[in-house]
Amino acid sequence: MADLLFRGRGADVGSRAPGWQVRACGLLLGVALAEVARALDLWSSAGVQLPTAHAAAALAGWVLAPSVAGALLWGALAVLVALLLGASYTPLVASLVPRFIRHDPPPAAGAVDAVVVFSGSMTTNGRVREQGLERLLSGMVEARQRRIPVLALSVLTDGAASSEADQRRLVGALAPDVTVRFVHGVHSTRDEALAFAAMARTHGWRRVLVVTSPLHSRRACAAVERAGVAVACRPAEGRTYAPERLDQPFNRKMAFQGVVYETLATGLYRMRGWM
Repeated sequence: MADLLFRGRGADVGSRAPGWQVRACGLLLGVALAEVARALDLWSSAGVQLPTAHAAAALAGWVLAPSVAGALLWGALAVLVALLLGASYTPLVASLVPRFIRHDPPPAAGAVDAVVVFSGSMTTNGRVREQGLERLLSGMVEARQRRIPVLALSVLTDGAASSEADQRRLVGALAPDVTVRFVHGVHSTRDEALAFAAMARTHGWRRVLVVTSPLHSRRACAAVERAGVAVACRPAEGRTYAPERLDQPFNRKMAFQGVVYETLATGLYRMRGWM
């Protein structure tokens, strides 16, 4: 083995390395690739579990390292690192974010029959986590300020755990005058849009105010409209980062993760006619 992964490039970094050392270097490069991709949220956007991604990347590095293709590991890592730095330290993300946010004009008094809030995620004991809590808090604020009598929520389930009790507790404490209704058995934005549309038809709602995360708002509202319900779209107030003020590396990286996910999801939804 003549070098450490500069395969077929005429490069020779000095003394020859044993095969196991080249393979070990390839394995480490594979893990590094997986970690940078994780920082960009590429794995969750593609629906790949992190342990699976790490194992596959490490195995690929181990297998490819002795071949001419081993040099590609360095190139792929350089591209991902450049993308991460560009997303974190340049204005790139700020120019991409607005195309995913939908913020409709405030509806007239009495023009909306219910506030529909998309879910986020929950802990293993059924507590609503950050993203879902941002959406729920904003939904309750909209319902109370605009005197909209009904709040429609989707329930998350994972085995025996359910978010419904926590959602009821939060609404009861912060918006006790609002009637809360739930949809169950949903696992995606598409599921939620169909379930909320069915609820709207059941209760005779003419128009709903949809509340969800800013970068999720255009796709979610379009999905509800596609399901046959008139929509006023209101992005939730971001509490993890402010999409309108992307002046810090952390904020830019978080926004970029949302851009990557929504780009892929929007393409899929349009291809399938779901929005």
